[in-house]
Amino acid sequence: MKRGLKARKQLYFLTAVHTVVDSYATVLPHLLPLLLKKLASQTAARNSLAGIIISVYSTFSSLGQIFFGWASDRFQTIHFVTFGLAFAAIALSLLGVAPSLFLVLVLLGLGGCGVAAFHPKATSQAAALAGGERGFAISVFLTGGNIGRGLGPLLIMYLVVYRYGLESMPWCMSAGVLVALLIPKILKTSPQVALNVSSQVVAAPTDPPKERKYLWRAIRPHWCPLLVLYLLSVLRTMAGIGLENFLSLYLDDLQYSNLARSGVIGLFILAGSMGIMVGGSLSDRIHYYGLLLFSFIASPPLLYLSLHSTGSTFLILLFLGNFVLSSSTTINIVLAQRLLPEHENIAASFMMGAAWGIGGLLSIPVGLLGDHFGLARVLDGLVMLPLITVALIPLLKQKRWGVKKINRQI
Repeated sequence: MKRGLKARKQLYFLTAVHTVVDSYATVLPHLLPLLLKKLASQTAARNSLAGIIISVYSTFSSLGQIFFGWASDRFQTIHFVTFGLAFAAIALSLLGVAPSLFLVLVLLGLGGCGVAAFHPKATSQAAALAGGERGFAISVFLTGGNIGRGLGPLLIMYLVVYRYGLESMPWCMSAGVLVALLIPKILKTSPQVALNVSSQVVAAPTDPPKERKYLWRAIRPHWCPLLVLYLLSVLRTMAGIGLENFLSLYLDDLQYSNLARSGVIGLFILAGSMGIMVGGSLSDRIHYYGLLLFSFIASPPLLYLSLHSTGSTFLILLFLGNFVLSSSTTINIVLAQRLLPEHENIAASFMMGAAWGIGGLLSIPVGLLGDHFGLARVLDGLVMLPLITVALIPLLKQKRWGVKKINRQI
């Protein structure tokens, strides 16, 4: 009883740490207009420069999770969580005083590595602390991240940056560093926890060459639905990341105040987080095919109409659009894990980390197009990207691929 209570307290602390990490992890869209005013030599090149900045951060924070997921499977230490938070807090807080584009990109790479190092180990630790309530633990843990994504950057920007200027941002690292110092004292990877993590979450093999061969054998019969799922993830992420970051510049062009712009971006991010949570719950009850179709068909018109609306209509449609778009995120992960049941972590890494990384890299052509055709026109096209994949969704309905229905056992 005592051990269970202690584990529950550690879970709540880890959830709070997740809130802190994701507060730093999603601060870039809020900072972007301020950084570009400082860095861009020509207004015409602003959107292209934004695409480069977004791509560098997305590459390290998303694709980096594949490497750190592999590393944390093999080195059972809580310091992935500790140093992940510390690197994210320090590097991303120093963006405010970076004097050149090169240093901005270096700090984004370091901060992205911190974010990438934190998430695989922290998620495994949350599952290990759960005992027999893994679903409850992961939902609590994810809720902490969602709160951080939606509200954390608003607090950073409102309490520090908008009041005292961009140069005051290094003070924001203090909260992250303080929490990082507490992590080794409160969270300890005992042998039992490490055993739980390896057996329940990763089930890592001891023979990497044999595992690699078996992985390709497992992929070969399902390469087509896996490719479809990956394309769905990439284009959904490209639309989501593109809007999350370039919408900030668009609102700046429309003369939104800094606080109002951050409020809209925070609302957009919060809508996506809530969509993922609700979609994950609905995926246990609703056929995956219908939910995917609804998400990819209904979200583009909602987002398009939001960009051509004002006032409360703009905010409501924007919230609903990203909520619906993000609601199918869990479907991609669960279906990929069902197709690769003995490689669940790798499947999840590609549907999230790899797809988000490639989606972020595609921000470079989005920025270039924004400079040539105007940001408003490019955003109109960006929100319509999910419709392209609607023709691919029926390919998932093939019975021979064994993805007929998602149920609670997955």
